[in-house]
Amino acid sequence: MTYSRFALLALFLIAAPWPGTGHAADAEDIAKLLEEATLTLGEAVDAGLAQAGDGVVFHAELERDGGRAVFSIDVAQGKKTCNVVLDAKEGGVVERVVEDEDRSAVVAASKVTLAGAIATALAAREGRAVEARLSVTTGRPVITVRILAKGRIDPVKLDGATGALIEGGAPREERFTDSFSVEPGEWASMGRNPWFVLEPGHVLVLEGGNVQLTVTVLDETRTIDGVETRVVEEREQEGGKLIEVSRNFFAISKRTNSVYYFGEEVDEYEDGKVVGHEGAWVSGRNGARFGLMMAGTPLLGARYYQEIAPGVAMDRAEIVELAETVKTPAGVLGGCLRIQETTPLEEGKTESKSYAPGIGLVRDGPLRLVRDPRAK
Repeated sequence: MTYSRFALLALFLIAAPWPGTGHAADAEDIAKLLEEATLTLGEAVDAGLAQAGDGVVFHAELERDGGRAVFSIDVAQGKKTCNVVLDAKEGGVVERVVEDEDRSAVVAASKVTLAGAIATALAAREGRAVEARLSVTTGRPVITVRILAKGRIDPVKLDGATGALIEGGAPREERFTDSFSVEPGEWASMGRNPWFVLEPGHVLVLEGGNVQLTVTVLDETRTIDGVETRVVEEREQEGGKLIEVSRNFFAISKRTNSVYYFGEEVDEYEDGKVVGHEGAWVSGRNGARFGLMMAGTPLLGARYYQEIAPGVAMDRAEIVELAETVKTPAGVLGGCLRIQETTPLEEGKTESKSYAPGIGLVRDGPLRLVRDPRAK
C-alpha cells in the first residue's frame, strides 16, 4: 500500500505527539532554520493562502526540505487540500500540490484564522512562531502555536471559536489580562468614571507641535457585538490638514464603572481624500473581542489589553502612576493617572498617556490639553 504525503502525516500524528516541546536538540535545529528564514510564520500563512487562491489555512510549519528552510502551508479547499511549500528565505513557491483530503469539518468549527491565532499567541508569549495547527478535540476547535524562545519550543493553545488563550501564555506576572467578565445587564452606553467620560457633548482638544487632536463624545450609539456602545469621534490634524478620523465604540459597566473598548472605524486622509482604514476593527468579527479602556478602580501595576483584534490591533496598557501632576496649556492638573501603552504588533514601540480626574485624556505623547472642558 502507498500513502500520500497527507496520509503519512496523519499516521505520524496518531502515532506520536508533536516533537520539540521543550526539547533542546529540536529547538537547536529549528533555530538554525530561523536563521535562514526572512519570512515570519504569519507572513508565510498569508503568502501560502495567496498562492493557493482560496480556502482556509489549517496548518503551517517551518521545516527543512533538502538543504533549505521552507514553510509548508496546508489550505482546506472544500473536499480537497492544497499544500503550498514556500522558500523561507526567498519567499518563492517550491511546490504546490492539491490532494483529496477533506478538512472542511475541521475548518468550519473554527472562527479564528490561523494568522490571527499566531498574532495572539505571540502577544501572550515572546519568541518566534515555528508551527501552527488547527485541530478538533472532543468537538472543540483548538489552535496550537509552537513558539521558540530561550532555547526551547513551547506550545500556546487558543480556543478556535473565541480566540481566547487556553494555556501556554507568558508567566503569570508577565501577562496582560485579556478576558473581562461583564454580565449582559451591566452595560450602558452613557456614564463616566473619574478618568473617562462617556457623556454626549464632552470635548477634549489636545495640541503639540503642529498636530491637533479633537476628541468628541457624540450623541450617537452603535450596537457592536450585541452591546449598545457610545460613539466617540477623534479628529487628528497636522499643519491644519485633516489626516485621520476615527469613530470609536465604548460601553461602561454600571456595576464597576469600567469602560470597555469595542472597536473603531478609521478613515485616513491625504489631500482631503480617504486613502486607507488601517487599524479598523470591531468586537465579534474575525476573532476580535472587546478590551478594557479604563478601569473604574485603577490599580498600580495593572496590565490589560485595550484592543484584542489579532493581527490588526492589540494595544495593551500598564498603569504606572496614580497621582501624576501634568502641566498643560489648560492648567496644572494633579491626581492624574499615567498609562504606558505597548503592542506586540510593533515590538519596542511605547506610548504614554495621562488622564485627569473629571476630564479624561490630558496628555497623549507630545500632545497636551489646551482647554479645560469643565470651564464655562
